[in-house]
Amino acid sequence: MAHIFINYRREGGAYAAALLDELLSRRFGEARVFRAAKSITAGSDYEKSLLEAVRGCGVMLVIVDDGWLGRFDSDNGDSDNGESSPSSDWVLREIEGALRYERTVIPVLLSGVDRLREDDLPNPLKGLAVLQYLRFDYRNVRQDSVYLAEQLVRAYPVIAERRAPRPRRFVRFWRALSGVTGTGGGSADAHARDR
Repeated sequence: MAHIFINYRREGGAYAAALLDELLSRRFGEARVFRAAKSITAGSDYEKSLLEAVRGCGVMLVIVDDGWLGRFDSDNGDSDNGESSPSSDWVLREIEGALRYERTVIPVLLSGVDRLREDDLPNPLKGLAVLQYLRFDYRNVRQDSVYLAEQLVRAYPVIAERRAPRPRRFVRFWRALSGVTGTGGGSADAHARDR
């Protein structure tokens, strides 16, 4: 099960979510990062897959783009009391699940987004306003992603455990080639190590 769950809206945060997924997967391993568009297998029950991933994660990154707050109203037809319809809004359901299962939830504010304020959030998410957030700015992608990864390790040290290193593709190619040709890999392996 993935340790890091990336929560995002397709309308605004999808590109940032995909970039963070790529960067964090390089650092921690692809299997440790869940992003619905990448992680749910074709033909799977997406509702079950999402809820299991939320339950199994250790940390949820909530990608907050410029229009994130306004979409709660338009997606759910919020009533005057600030309640939203959780069954229709997966962003809301995922965050509520993470909070219910007492997972670490980290708001990630994209370029230009102001700090979350309790008065602006739907009732089920008001607690997000007091959580320490991180920033992910398109002008500082490298620095912000390194800092974000460091903060993830601090918040959830399990993800820092070493994963088995994957052989580089070129090395695997030469190993496979030497197995097919029956050369025993002598010069091919030496050549691969030199690359």
